[in-house]
Amino acid sequence: MSSFRSLAPSTQQDDSSTPSSSKLTGESTNPSSGNNDGGGGNSGGSDQRGSDAGADGSNANPRKRRTAGSVSQMACSPCRQARQRCDGQRPNRCGRCITRHLECVYEPHTKTHKDDLIREIEILRGDNTHLHNRNKAIEQSALQVDSVNRDLREEGNWQRIILQTIGSNGHDREIIRKLRAGESHQAIADWLVRQNPNFGSLGAEATTHRELVDVVKAFESQCQGQDGLYRFSPDVTADIPWTHVSNSHRLLGHLFDLYFTWVHPVHMLFSELDFKQDFKNKVDTYCSSPLVNAICAMACHLLDGDHVRERRNIVDAATLADGFMAQAKATLTPETYHFMTSIQAFAVMYLVELSSGRARSATGYLRSAVENLKSTNGSAQSEEAKELTFWGVHTLNTFCGGITFQRLYIPPAPGGPIFQHVRMDGDDAEWRFYRQPGDNRELPFRPAHAIVTAYHQAKLFLIINETLNVYCGTRGKVTAAKILDVYARYLQWKDELPDVIANIDEGDQPLPHILYLHVQYHTALVHHFSPLLHGDLFVDSDLNEMRRIVLYHARSGIEPLDHSRRLYTSRFSLPILSFCLLQLCDVLVRYSPQDPPAQTVIKLCLEVLNTTRPGFAVCGPLQSLFHQTAVDCGLEIPMELEDIVGSFNHYLVDDILDACTRLTYTMPFDQVLRQIDPELAQDWAEEWQKRVISRKGKARRESTSGRYLQVANLLNN
Repeated sequence: MSSFRSLAPSTQQDDSSTPSSSKLTGESTNPSSGNNDGGGGNSGGSDQRGSDAGADGSNANPRKRRTAGSVSQMACSPCRQARQRCDGQRPNRCGRCITRHLECVYEPHTKTHKDDLIREIEILRGDNTHLHNRNKAIEQSALQVDSVNRDLREEGNWQRIILQTIGSNGHDREIIRKLRAGESHQAIADWLVRQNPNFGSLGAEATTHRELVDVVKAFESQCQGQDGLYRFSPDVTADIPWTHVSNSHRLLGHLFDLYFTWVHPVHMLFSELDFKQDFKNKVDTYCSSPLVNAICAMACHLLDGDHVRERRNIVDAATLADGFMAQAKATLTPETYHFMTSIQAFAVMYLVELSSGRARSATGYLRSAVENLKSTNGSAQSEEAKELTFWGVHTLNTFCGGITFQRLYIPPAPGGPIFQHVRMDGDDAEWRFYRQPGDNRELPFRPAHAIVTAYHQAKLFLIINETLNVYCGTRGKVTAAKILDVYARYLQWKDELPDVIANIDEGDQPLPHILYLHVQYHTALVHHFSPLLHGDLFVDSDLNEMRRIVLYHARSGIEPLDHSRRLYTSRFSLPILSFCLLQLCDVLVRYSPQDPPAQTVIKLCLEVLNTTRPGFAVCGPLQSLFHQTAVDCGLEIPMELEDIVGSFNHYLVDDILDACTRLTYTMPFDQVLRQIDPELAQDWAEEWQKRVISRKGKARRESTSGRYLQVANLLNN
């Protein structure tokens, strides 16, 4: 009696694989034969399977499915996709993938993978911190090595001067006496130079000239691309008589582009068009060797790009600036001091020295420019060009008094209205965001509005000059009438701004020199009212209103600075902006540490100064001073600024004096308060009503309790 074949797979060898299996069992291989047996066939089949299982001694369930000998809970990707069991033979391939020649990949479990990533991130963060600290230590060591090398070069120069003068000038006994007395080599070398100025060139020429040549070649090689210098440079086959530092038209053109993009619209000290024409035609009416070298020296502070961001290239840019500056000094002779081009060169050299952190020597160049304006014989220049120089120098002179809070040099008296001979309707110059060769091909040109900006800047600095004269001059006691008269002039200046420079919304992308003009305006008003916050002049309610005015202008001045940083970066901010930033942030952290948060203000100030510092060495000591202000106010420095803070903690007293000519950047309030009229507070309400509120047509004094300023409504108009 035949039986049905079992549906469950057998654990023994399949009988069908043996050709004679059906004969040995006596079973029919015809599947239809079982269907004719009825129910008895089923019973017989069951019995037969049971007897077979018992015969081989196994106790297996006849319906249990056959499973793999080893099954892993972590299947590989091919087995998972095929929904097949995997033996998980890691790191080798599993059996199924070996059989099918598949690439065996094990993807980690989501939770396990997340934990692994977190651990890996923590390890990488630790490694990054370690490398960051190591780089910082290396950078500090490199700076120290540079400082030591510089000191050694200077020491070698002093010794060379001493050795080369012994036995040739009759100073042997004096030199030996000074050495025995313990005088330093520097003091002896300085004494020898005073005896004979030619000695000063003996030590430096052999070393610095070779270094300068190498630096010039490096920068010339970086200016080989097409940069559009045909606008104002002479024929490339002609010799350049203006400077011997470099004969590369492309390098000089690159420096000119930097200067006329970032410096000239802020400090308009001469006629750009006349200068470029005379430079091209080799005419010395509006162009001279000292002026060309001074311009190039100033532009070296603006060298930017991937190839000049490293410390070595920053040093090279400073070396190049020193080379141009040295030739500017060498080509200025006593018979040329009164030339207009020399006066213009003196003014630019002031900016160069100030940018280099040498404010004490910079003031000498500015004084020379101011004094020689009185007796200039540069009549060959047009009245328009001379007016631009006069007002440009006057602005610089006022700025110098504003950052040092010292009495100004006496400039020549203004001769008539501002820009009386300047063609305001001829302001057709264009501006573009220029940083390195090639930018002029890629970036669009825009109307510069440089003449209009310079005109309103000259008007503003006339008012700033009045503020300085009120507090630091000799015009008697500081009264409420004097302060508010000047304040009314500030408000009028703001009202008269044309739309092209009055609108500084970030969305309209205002030009940097226009933004800087607004920064200068708000900084001037902070200076104008800050002395009144000190002493016991006002009752608390009036003092709070006065503080609101100062804080309003401090916040309003920070806003265009922040716009400029986002639109154009802070890398090209000139020293005038760094000093403004310092004054505005100082007020905010002292009087309003919550609005905006002090840490936000500290971060903004230190980051902007740090971005500007590679080109403008003066920013290093300024960072140090502001950091000390934050510490004195009991404020914490944001953790992410630790590297910045650690990079300027080595500045000494001479560094601070070379930055500010004083040991602080703040106004000498103790001296100013002695000039203030004791009746100022009593007269303030009446004078404010008369000179400020009535001018606006909005007299809103609430009461006689001191709440008469109504700052919010007045300032927001």
